[in-house]
Amino acid sequence: MIPAAQVAARLTVVLCVRWSGLAMATGFALRGRWVEAAVSMLVALAQVVSWRSRLPCAWEVATSLTCLLAAISSFLLLYEKFSWWDVPVHAALTGLLAVLVTRLLAGPFPAPRRIVLTGAGLAIVWELMELAGHHWVDSTVNVAPADTVSDIAAGVTGSVLAALLWRRRYRPDRTAPGS
Repeated sequence: MIPAAQVAARLTVVLCVRWSGLAMATGFALRGRWVEAAVSMLVALAQVVSWRSRLPCAWEVATSLTCLLAAISSFLLLYEKFSWWDVPVHAALTGLLAVLVTRLLAGPFPAPRRIVLTGAGLAIVWELMELAGHHWVDSTVNVAPADTVSDIAAGVTGSVLAALLWRRRYRPDRTAPGS
């Protein structure tokens, strides 16, 4: 049996993670930084969806924190400072979101193939959103062909890794996820 203090500590961490995107959005909105507030609301949306979809706790926290990391990296201009930084972020975030989206659409035990295909679709949509952002929000968003190809490749790679991890841990032939 897990001690009550440990359960309380875990619950506190999970609650802080679940509400971090909304807290960040509120802070930016109060300062009139509307683009940052909008991006933070996307983080909050992913956090709510991963929580309400009953994603396993470790996957929920990983998804929430990776969304937060991606947004904060943008705010701190890490993508501009470190040309390689977007590759691991694209891989991790696309893989985690592919599991989340596929699980929502295909049920609690999605096939790894579906996770990879969903991740490929998400990677392409992500790049289209970057292109739209470049044209309508911020012309400094990098949309060079080499960057686009590497981002899509990273997203697909992340989706393959996430599908393998998901399959290894959560399979329908087990009585309960993670058992």
